[in-house]
Amino acid sequence: MVRRHKKKLIVTTGVVAVSYFVTQYVSSKVNQFQERLKEENFTKEQIKRRFKQTQNDCYLTFLSLLPLLTEPIYYELNVEDITKALQSKRSKSKGDQQRIQNHPPSQQAQSQSQQQQLQTSDSQPLSTIFSDDFSQGGENQSNNHSNRRSDKSKTQLWNDLKIQSLTRFLTLVYCESLLIVFLHLQLNILSRKSYLKTAIQLASETRGIKLTDNTKDKQENEKENFAEQAFLSFSWWLINRGWIDVRNKVEQTVEDTFGEITPRQELTIDEFAILISEVQLRMDRYTNENLVSLLVPEENLEFYLLQQTNDMEFLSEFNDDFSNTQELKVLLGELKGYLNDKQQVGGILNLLVTVGISKILDNFNLEKQQKVKLASYLMMVTKQSNSLLSDNSLDNDVLFTMNNLQELDDLSAGVYANF
Repeated sequence: MVRRHKKKLIVTTGVVAVSYFVTQYVSSKVNQFQERLKEENFTKEQIKRRFKQTQNDCYLTFLSLLPLLTEPIYYELNVEDITKALQSKRSKSKGDQQRIQNHPPSQQAQSQSQQQQLQTSDSQPLSTIFSDDFSQGGENQSNNHSNRRSDKSKTQLWNDLKIQSLTRFLTLVYCESLLIVFLHLQLNILSRKSYLKTAIQLASETRGIKLTDNTKDKQENEKENFAEQAFLSFSWWLINRGWIDVRNKVEQTVEDTFGEITPRQELTIDEFAILISEVQLRMDRYTNENLVSLLVPEENLEFYLLQQTNDMEFLSEFNDDFSNTQELKVLLGELKGYLNDKQQVGGILNLLVTVGISKILDNFNLEKQQKVKLASYLMMVTKQSNSLLSDNSLDNDVLFTMNNLQELDDLSAGVYANF
């Protein structure tokens, strides 16, 4: 009986054995696939988490640097001083008016015309009073062309206020947009580099592979830290040099666009926005053509920048190893590569500016057909420019909106994925 079924038993046993080994092999492959899938999902989740954290770091870094950027802009374009000078002129005019009222009748009759010119109402808004003052300023214009505001006529002061209030507003929008773009490029480059190194190290440990000895690895980390710290110093250029070029170009463009418009001229919000857009069109071309030079110094000025932002100990250690310079050059080369992309990076910069300007103009709360004097727009611009300051708050609607554009996230994702 056994002999009769021996062949069948052998065949059956063989089939079972093969099936067992096949099952074990398939099970092993499935387990490997599941493990690999888990690793991939973990990696993706880590990338996603770190990417999100990096974007948040970009915003917090932007807010921390904002006072350094805006302080010199406010100092050089001191609109408030001009406003005080105009108020002083008005107070002096009121004093003259009171003296005229105390003159004898004959003198009062002789000065009746002058009295009518100087008369204003205390119940009028400040911008309206200044507008009335401006219309009379030409008759009292001083022949003294000194830069001191106390020696300027009302006409001159009003022209200063017109140019400087608009220049400050647009300089703030452009410089902040430039800083936002710069930080998103810079920090995503560094974060991606750091993540890639961590991922490689983690993978090697998981698989029991020792890439380098600890001493050498530590030395490499120190070298990279020098290069990365130097790279982070480069925001200094916009904050201390680049903004001046932006200011000069904005001022010239504002003068060309608004030069013939008097503070008494009435405009709808759409008409005012069209004038602003004319300035923006020329400024967009300028910033796109000069994006690299506004954000990164020429190569011969790079060490000068490092001298301004680091102590002598750091500079000495940085210069001791030529690989630090090489690593910094690689980082700057990638940064400049993105900045030279006028279509993507230049387009995002233009969009940031448009969003910033639109958010400010929306805060004016004017009806489309409502006409107000340019003087009123200048006062609103001056007030709303404060929305472009951080005030140590994370709830600034204008700044938060600018920093959270989808297009900006897309740019950052492209940088982060560029392994």
